[in-house]
Amino acid sequence: MASESSPRDSVTRQGWALYDVSIEEPHDEKSVHSSGASVLSFSPGRNRKVKRESGIHKASDLPSLTRTATIQPPQPRPKPGNVYLHQLFDPAIEYLLWDYMREVLIIIMMLVVLMWAALPLYWGSLAPGLSHAPNFKTWVVDFDGGPLGAFVAESIINSTKIGNRHLDWEVKPASQFSSIQDVANQVVAEKAWAAVTINPGASSTLYIARAYGDYTYDQTKAVTLYVEQARSENAVGQLIAPIATELLDKTLRDFNARDIAAYIRAIRTHPDAVETSLESPSALAGAWWKTVNLRPWNAAVASPMTIIGQIYLTLFAFIITVTSHRARQKLESLLTYKSLVALRIGLPLAAYIPLSTSYAMLGLFFRAPFDAKFHSGGGFFIYVAYTYMDICALGLVCEAAMSILRPDHMTLFLVSWLVVNISTPIEPPEMQSRWYRYAYGMPFYNHAVAVRTILFDTKNLLGRNAGVLFAWIGLSMIAISFLVWLKHKITAKNDQLRGLAYDVDRPQEVIWSTEHV
Repeated sequence: MASESSPRDSVTRQGWALYDVSIEEPHDEKSVHSSGASVLSFSPGRNRKVKRESGIHKASDLPSLTRTATIQPPQPRPKPGNVYLHQLFDPAIEYLLWDYMREVLIIIMMLVVLMWAALPLYWGSLAPGLSHAPNFKTWVVDFDGGPLGAFVAESIINSTKIGNRHLDWEVKPASQFSSIQDVANQVVAEKAWAAVTINPGASSTLYIARAYGDYTYDQTKAVTLYVEQARSENAVGQLIAPIATELLDKTLRDFNARDIAAYIRAIRTHPDAVETSLESPSALAGAWWKTVNLRPWNAAVASPMTIIGQIYLTLFAFIITVTSHRARQKLESLLTYKSLVALRIGLPLAAYIPLSTSYAMLGLFFRAPFDAKFHSGGGFFIYVAYTYMDICALGLVCEAAMSILRPDHMTLFLVSWLVVNISTPIEPPEMQSRWYRYAYGMPFYNHAVAVRTILFDTKNLLGRNAGVLFAWIGLSMIAISFLVWLKHKITAKNDQLRGLAYDVDRPQEVIWSTEHV
């Protein structure tokens, strides 16, 4: 006999995780009993006591199965009495400690492998240094046609015959250029990394100044070294300028030693000539040279804007990728293929707009020279556009990788992606091994070249730079679309093979239907 407090007002069954799940039941409806993993409903209008005594079970008395909702049992929680009570090597938590140590050891091994797989790429991009000096094309042009021009040109060419601490010097006929300014323009156009010109009348001007005692003679106008520092401040500052200045210093010292000795021997019997030459000490000292920096690297704020800042852009894009992946997990299984692709591509593209604009405004705040090639406003907005293209190219690659890798492995991909990119813009390809020429197709390198054009008026390659960035964006969009399609196909095929439908939020539960019983 059932008491008033325990009739059929409430039916309690034990769940799969040993939790009681209570379901309210009206007297005139079916009773619903839950096992925690599946829910079956049947008509309660049977005398269970009679059935137990008679032991008669007919096929017609079997419960009729219907599809019902799944009841999620509560997640187990640690008992308050067991919290903060165990020592590190307590046997009760030994299996948890081992799981923890296994995960840590696995990630340590993966990091060691990644370290030797990726970091040598960056080390190798900086290692060669002076051994690659012969890769830098440089010119020597004799506009003088006198003894000074011939001596300087011959001495520079002879330097290429000894060792590898020399540039790739080439003598260019003066007839190929309309003027000395034309040579400078060719250097800016990146036809050569540097050029040495022996200026017109260098020899005759020197001798006339000595003969007539011209105290206004400027010995540095004899020879000029043209460089473009903004093209690569590291290559010019560490390799091209030191080698060229050392060579010119030695060459002109040798010339002056011979020329002054010959001049003194010629005038030693003429006291008046000696007296006159003393009136021009600069001419008596001989010819010299000067350096003209056509595009100086004169903005310190350009360093983070060209190279280091792109690391920050990649990190910002990576954070967007990881956060959006976690946030859309409950939404993915509900969206169609086109809707999901639009979400995964459209949301990052929209999120990158405020990020790139805010990042670009830092350069404006610290007074980056946006007016070097364009007017100040135009230069800034062009820089914003290239920053946006850069973060799109860098971020969508991470979004595509998220379709393949587990979220906890994405940090390993991030390190690899950064190392492959950061190895390209610090040194020019001429200063690295030949296989580093892949730099021409990488986002970091092309963005850095575009920023140099905007800030320092170097050679205009903005079209090519934008093309490379758009190519990365397009390839990433195609990859994301394909990987989403592939995942949908694999999921549908697996569901068809199992004949079961899985709840994405609760994959441990199986929702049964009459067709699968």
